[in-house]
Amino acid sequence: MTARAPWGLLKERDLRLLFAAQAATMLGSTMTPIALSFAVLDSGGGAGGVGLVLGAQIAPLMVFLLVGGVLADRWGRRTTMVGSDLASAAVEVLVVVLLLTAGLPVWGFVAFAVALAVTSAFFTPALFGILPELVSGPRLQQANALRATINSVVRLIGPALGGALVAFVGPVWAIAVDALTYLLSAWLLARLRPARTAAAPARGESFARQLREGWREFAARTWLWSVLLYTSLAYALVLGPVMVLGITLVGERGGASQWGVVLAAEGAGAILGGLVGMRTTFRRPLLVSVLCTFGLGAFAALLALRAPVYVLVLGSLLSGAGFALLSILWTSCLQTDVPAEALSRVSAYDGVASVLAMTLGYWWAAPVAGWTGAEELLWSGAAWTVLSAVAVLAVPSVRRPWRADEPDAGGPESGEPPTGDAKVSGRPAACGSR
Repeated sequence: MTARAPWGLLKERDLRLLFAAQAATMLGSTMTPIALSFAVLDSGGGAGGVGLVLGAQIAPLMVFLLVGGVLADRWGRRTTMVGSDLASAAVEVLVVVLLLTAGLPVWGFVAFAVALAVTSAFFTPALFGILPELVSGPRLQQANALRATINSVVRLIGPALGGALVAFVGPVWAIAVDALTYLLSAWLLARLRPARTAAAPARGESFARQLREGWREFAARTWLWSVLLYTSLAYALVLGPVMVLGITLVGERGGASQWGVVLAAEGAGAILGGLVGMRTTFRRPLLVSVLCTFGLGAFAALLALRAPVYVLVLGSLLSGAGFALLSILWTSCLQTDVPAEALSRVSAYDGVASVLAMTLGYWWAAPVAGWTGAEELLWSGAAWTVLSAVAVLAVPSVRRPWRADEPDAGGPESGEPPTGDAKVSGRPAACGSR
């Protein structure tokens, strides 16, 4: 089914503010790794220091995403996002001052990376929860798709802008520009006036209890944890090896420029997937989201075949489009089926699983490929994509239609009674359309 006028969402004041705020944050975040890497090199940290600093963000993200999910549900999403941006800006301003005065050793950069990961971890769970407070019904998928498309465009611009800033004004001032993007985002978010606000958990409840309640909401939905397990394994077993081994297989033939073209095609594919998500809704969005991973499997197979670069560009385009559409459909289903007051906590489990899976995929691919061979490992990833899809599609709630127009529906499970979250803040029970 085709949806109407997705760009019309930009006429709504709060959505414009939210999308502009996230674009500002995303622009700065895509610039920071480049600026930070060159700042470490300028300080004498070397390549080992760069790897140590960039890798230092992983563990804090996995821990503090869960903390951020609880606090976003407890304090309110807008408040949490504004606080996250202000804290991130403060950390970066402090680092800029130190770099301009006393300088930083490698351990100082590591501490900076950890602090920035902690402050940023509060933003994403709150973002998952605030969008349904601004838009509801069938337009929710359009809003998620529009947000994803804007972010994909920014991801293409950010690294190039970051590199230009480092080249012309130096890495320290590039970090200062990133701090300004956080301040701009905080100012835009502070102006939001959500029409619907989710009921906050009881103030007297402990942090641990609220975290457990979020886990119960997560575990109670078979479709949620089964699809999340499926996509996380795809990250770890297929996407990680593709990214680690692809640069070697392509680079040894055509150099870094050709691999750069292949990765640029993935970014273009993400924009394409966002456009599809804006214009089309699906009666069975979870089934479609599972099939979206087949583009990644095809890309892995093309790499294993050592296909020409122009063919790899097509595979990368399909992979990027598939994962973008998967994210849009998954997010929309999550936002419409999980109770609004627990949404940020539940989405945090998704974030932790994704970060952990990608990290493991990056770590294990090269050592195992040295033992089995790169082509063999990529072929196993392509096969895994298909076989695991068959397994997850055996779950009934993944295959069944989602009913956005039935306010008493309890979710995608056949015969499932209403769970009490069929209507939260005026939202329908499920995503997709008849």
